[in-house]
Formats: sequence, C-alpha cells, structure tokens
Amino acid sequence: MTTTTKPFVLHVDDEPGDLRQWQDEVVAQGHFDLEVCHPNDVTEESLKKAALVLVDFKIQHWPERANAPALALRPANGLAVLAVLQEAAFELAPTKARAFALYTAVIQDVARELVHQPHIVARAHNLEWVFEKNGAGNAADERVRRVAALAGAVAALPAKWPGDDSGTAAAALHTWLALQENVPWFDAAWRAVRRCRPPIHEFAEHTLGTGVVRWALHKVLPYPTFLVDDAHLAARLRVSLESLRAVVASEDFGKVFGAVEYRGALSLFLGRRWWRAGVEHVLYEATADSPGDLGILHAALKERIPSLAGEDAARLFPVLGRQFKTKDTLAVEKDVVEVRPDDWPPFADEAWALRTDLEDAPELKAVAVDEDE
Repeated sequence: MTTTTKPFVLHVDDEPGDLRQWQDEVVAQGHFDLEVCHPNDVTEESLKKAALVLVDFKIQHWPERANAPALALRPANGLAVLAVLQEAAFELAPTKARAFALYTAVIQDVARELVHQPHIVARAHNLEWVFEKNGAGNAADERVRRVAALAGAVAALPAKWPGDDSGTAAAALHTWLALQENVPWFDAAWRAVRRCRPPIHEFAEHTLGTGVVRWALHKVLPYPTFLVDDAHLAARLRVSLESLRAVVASEDFGKVFGAVEYRGALSLFLGRRWWRAGVEHVLYEATADSPGDLGILHAALKERIPSLAGEDAARLFPVLGRQFKTKDTLAVEKDVVEVRPDDWPPFADEAWALRTDLEDAPELKAVAVDEDE
C-alpha cells in the first residue's frame, strides 16, 4: 500500500528566512509539501510526518546551542543534528519510513578526504543523500525535482516491507522499481537485479524499506548495473553520446527504446536510466540474423532513428574524470585504462579513465590498474 498524498519534507536551517527562494521554487513545482524551520522550532508533529528530513550543514546562528552547559548539548553541525533527529524520529514513529539528507553549499567540507560525490559522502555519514544548494535557474529546478523524487520514493514504499516471504519481498521490489512482469525481458532483468544484492529481507524490514532506497541511491543509480545511463547506452549502441542526447526525447527514439526506460520511484533523481536487459532485447530483435555485426547494428538503428551517429569502433568506453564523475565523451580501447575506485561495486561494469587524464587527476592515477595485474 502506498500513499496518495504529496510527501512532506522537513527542512531545518539556522537561517530559515534565507530560504524564501527555495520555498518559492518548491511551491511552484508543487511536488511535495515543505516546512522550513530553525532547529529550535522542530516539532514532534513535523518530524513524525516527514518522509524526508533535510538539515543544513553549517549551523552558526543558534544561541541556545552556544550557551548550552554541556558539550553533548552542542551539536557541531548539521550532521550532528541529523543524528539526533534520526533517533528522535524513530522514538516518535518507529514504523514510519523516512529519509535523512544534508543540504549544503560546502560539500568539500562534508566530504573531508572523500571525493565530492554525494552518494559516497552520504553513505560515509549514514545518510540517504547530500544535496548541494549551489547554483540557480536549472540547477535549482533540478534540486527541487531530486528532493521530490527522494521524498516520493520513500512515500512509495510499502507500509510494511514484506521481508519474511521471498515471493512477496520480490514483488514489493518489482513494484518499487516499476519492473513489469509482462515484458519479454523481465526474467533477464530480474536476474540482473538479484546480482546487485538488493536488501529485500531482514534488512529491508529493519530499515522499514529505506535500506532499499539507500541501495538504489548508493549502489545502483551511480554505476552501470542493471540500469545504465545515456553514456553507457551510447557505448552499447556504438553511437556518439552527443547524437544520442540530441534525439533521446524524439518520437523515433521513443518508439524503439521508450519501453525500456527506467520509470521507477527514483527515475527523476540522477537523470535517465535504461534497463540493460530491455536494451539487449531490443538489439537482439533488431539484429537477430547477425547479432555481433556492427554494420547490421548501425543499419538497424539508422532505419529506425536516422539522426543517431554511428561510431566505427568495436567497443566504446564511458570514462571517469575528476572526482570520478562520468565525462561527456566516449573513448576507444587504446586510449583508456581500467580504474578501480574503492567505492565501485563488484557487480557493476568495469570503470575506465583516459590515460591522458591520470597525471591531472591524482584520484584516478591512484586507482589505475597495472596492466600486468
């Protein structure tokens, strides 16, 4: 059973008046209800009903904290406040799922020695996500959509995760992922999901389902797994990333790949994702006579999506750049080297970087794989 009302987000900040623009953006999009308040003004009622609790990292305007008699009563920053609110929320409503996230303009201060990737920093601090509040315009709109997506993903969880029975637990994940059992590639997709070790039994029950949300946010969406991003889709199709992005919203593209786009609870969170098993099914159907023939693949794509620009390479590689962020380019085999970041899941595709980037990105050079290994 899922909620039919807009999710409620509680946002805690030491200067709530400065967030008027943020509140206006939220109201304009209308995807969730928002309350912004000072740490002093957090109420039990608001904390109990929140699907997502956001706290600003830098909390400087809080005289009551500064004057508290004991060190344990003086939380140093928003991370400490979040820890308090996590336990308070559980005491108030132990059967309600909710997510906790940081809201900051200084992710480098939160990351400390980690790369500035929100999912990595969030997991290090026992949070679902770290939202960066820098930027305006489209960046601000995107931030509202991501907050809405996370709050909605939590609200879409079953009222009680059915972890004791394997069939009902699997069905709950199917529903949350929007993986339809009637698609011809369902079995392949479900096998791929299971290889990514979704926590759908005792851990999902213990975390009221938020363990599933965290698994998707931290271990699935940021990596090439059973879902792939535009760069990995372009690499699989052997087409330029630029041409794919130019036509991805077109009717021609939708007719071919629209049915294999991921439309689950977090589909608006990190950008488009595609079911790998669905993509493979589409390509098999289009090239059944010669599935390994690049010319046949390009001809089949050109017939259906004329604007796609094929690349004459046996294999294309999405590559990581600074801070392990995927670059807006694809590379050929002679130009890449495998890298193994500490965080990279063993069930994800290998990670690659341009050889020429290693000297300028020490974090990449440190994890480059010796070709003799």
